[in-house]
Amino acid sequence: MLGIIFVIGSIASLILEKYVLANNSHVWLGAIVPVLSIGFIIWLMLSSLMQFNATNILLAIIYVSLSFIFWGQGNDLYHQRVVHKVYESSNL
Repeated sequence: MLGIIFVIGSIASLILEKYVLANNSHVWLGAIVPVLSIGFIIWLMLSSLMQFNATNILLAIIYVSLSFIFWGQGNDLYHQRVVHKVYESSNL
């Protein structure tokens, strides 16, 4: 059950990262989820709530990597939107 909650929460936070936090003019706002996820995973491992085994470490690395990938994709979405607006305003 805890694994299902983790997966659903991870997917929700990654979608929030891509379409809300990273998809704006403030680049630092998109860094919130990756930095919090790194801190959260370190806290879980140091407090022994998450064991040091290969599976958990691999999942943590994948999640943090996806957080940074989605941050980059959100920034790309913002830049595409800005370029599209500039292009439309220049054609008027």
